[in-house]
Amino acid sequence: MKIDVSTWTHIGVTDNADFYEVEPGILAVVPFDGSTDNEHTARQSVELQLDYITRTGRPAGVIVFADRVADQDTGARRVYRDLPDPSRQLGYALVYRTPFGRAVSSIFLKLSPPPCPTRLFSSVEEAKAWLRSLA
Repeated sequence: MKIDVSTWTHIGVTDNADFYEVEPGILAVVPFDGSTDNEHTARQSVELQLDYITRTGRPAGVIVFADRVADQDTGARRVYRDLPDPSRQLGYALVYRTPFGRAVSSIFLKLSPPPCPTRLFSSVEEAKAWLRSLA
């Protein structure tokens, strides 16, 4: 899946993803294509988000491009269930563009739902509109 990040501000990188500010109050996680997600990379992800939110002084919703993750283990799901801070991370919009991405996202939500509102979307624009509504 090709993601146009040309108008977004790069805010960081972890072992398996790039992170962007899409607009004030909306971040994006762009996993490296075919990456795996484990407890370590999940912790890096949530901590990077929280650090950025703390620095800017404003809560944010987060878009995650789920299609790009090839595998996610139970340690990662546990981190996403336990570590996010709903007072600062307003919600997670999981964007998928393939049936596989939708299936992986649905399983994730059933097994280990994050403490923040989380929904599936087939487009970035729908995801952004929903995240704006949470602010």
